[in-house]
Amino acid sequence: MARAILFGIPVSPGIATGIVRFMHNAPHDEEKRISPEAVAQEQEKFRVVVEKVRASLSAAMQNVPEDLAEYREVIAAQIEMTRDPKLVNAILSRIEHRLVCAAWALKLTIEELCALFRDMDDPYLRDRAQDIRAVGLRLREGLTENPSRNSSGQTDILIAEDISPADVMELDLDCVQGILTEEGGPTSHTAILSRSLRIPCLAGVTGLLGIARENEQVIVDGLGGRVLLGPDQNDLDRHTERREEYTAWENFTLQTCTWPAEMCDGVRVGVQANLERATELDAVLRSGADGIGLYRTEFAHLSARLPTEEELLEEYASVATGIAPLQAVFRTLDVGADKMLHAQIALKEPNPALGLRGIRFCLRHQGIFRTQLRALMRAGASGNVAIMLPMISTLEEVQQVRAILQELHQELVAQKLPHAPRLPLGVMIETPAAALICDALARECDFFSIGTNDLIHYIMSIDRSNRHVAYLNESLHPAVLRSLKHIIDAAHRKNIGVSVCGELASDPLVLSVLLGMGVDSVSAAPRFVPGIKHLIRQFDAESCTELAYNVLLSTDAAASKRMIYEKLHQSLGPELFFHTTSLFTDSLS
Repeated sequence: MARAILFGIPVSPGIATGIVRFMHNAPHDEEKRISPEAVAQEQEKFRVVVEKVRASLSAAMQNVPEDLAEYREVIAAQIEMTRDPKLVNAILSRIEHRLVCAAWALKLTIEELCALFRDMDDPYLRDRAQDIRAVGLRLREGLTENPSRNSSGQTDILIAEDISPADVMELDLDCVQGILTEEGGPTSHTAILSRSLRIPCLAGVTGLLGIARENEQVIVDGLGGRVLLGPDQNDLDRHTERREEYTAWENFTLQTCTWPAEMCDGVRVGVQANLERATELDAVLRSGADGIGLYRTEFAHLSARLPTEEELLEEYASVATGIAPLQAVFRTLDVGADKMLHAQIALKEPNPALGLRGIRFCLRHQGIFRTQLRALMRAGASGNVAIMLPMISTLEEVQQVRAILQELHQELVAQKLPHAPRLPLGVMIETPAAALICDALARECDFFSIGTNDLIHYIMSIDRSNRHVAYLNESLHPAVLRSLKHIIDAAHRKNIGVSVCGELASDPLVLSVLLGMGVDSVSAAPRFVPGIKHLIRQFDAESCTELAYNVLLSTDAAASKRMIYEKLHQSLGPELFFHTTSLFTDSLS
């Protein structure tokens, strides 16, 4: 029996066994006071460390291989952060005015900045706090003269508060078998990079740093979301067998990824991929995806200056032509009035999750929005482009966008610029308001995409990152399921397609119910596409419809979970556990 079992969020599937290696091993920070005479010396000490960290990041960027070239941009952003006068001056000011050591001033500043990003509702933007933490960890280690440890040359399981791409590039990746972090989530750099490298990874492992021991053997279960510290021989044998079975299953799904996702009784379902950046397009093409169901357009706007129309056109056109003739659905900016514009305005809102974000921000700042829409319309001349609007709450918001698109069409015609005169326009159904007026929205839209992460967040009135209310993040709650059915039915009554692009799309328990409700397509990270397509081929529409009917009649989420689990376990057997899901983690314990 293992010495300890911890639980986390499976962000990259697989099973790994190895030896614990702490990536960052700095001692606990203490509030050390200094005299006024020591301020200048302490400030200079910090400046020297900043220069050293900048140099180490530059070296790490040079080590990024071509097949991971997109992470050069991430490391470059961290280098720029070390030059950011707001960050550096804030720390220097704290040293001077609070008479504390540089390490403590750094700790306070990093915590303050990370807190700002954690308040953001969009998980992709919320996880950008990882960049701040990564730079903070490097600076802290420089101040304490306790550098990161490199791989030992053994079968390492890297453990850290968080791990950045720069950290990984300094390692011998052939020796890294798994990654465990206390912070981060499915859209963090750690998650995306570990999926690219096909390294099993769990994020958000509570208590990890306090319980794990250096050189201890550990099992990373990236399927069930478990960490086994100090496993016994029975644990090792069981997980070795499961790893071999999973590897064989994954290889089979990759070999069959180009087969259509057609259920046993002939009903075909679209399986598309979510994409963060154009440089990740190859992963989508390898996955066998039926197009791009969600392209997040925020990354280009996260630098110190706004991108030009030509820069956006180049990015969007490369995606459209790369996936053609399949469709690429571009979600317009889903940010608040800040980090995109350097993180200071909207982040000062009392409640950013309910503030000026998504379509609200875009309609308020139409100069930025029109530049993006023009680039999308022009990219439409190169491929099959669709536009999706986030955070919709009213019919008038969609009508305003249609009016803007018509104006831009006339502008582009006058300028004799090639473009698509009418791109398909859809909306994200992710607010209760949109769910309740979806019949009216369906008359104005060409398609729906259900953002299940935010929809659950708003229906249940919870902050998903708040562990005190995490138990309410329940996708099988009757209110959530009935809302999903209402949305799907409203779309079909107007003969428009409806997709699901949240994390639930890759969860077999919920996927079976969504298919039974009649969802037309799902969209997930490229890594999960082959497995989802294979899973759908094991279902039949009639059984899924019956399952959805029974679940919709239930008022007990726990009973619904048991019902679905038992039904799928009968039909799928051990294969059910090869799909990363949090819904049946308890069943594995």
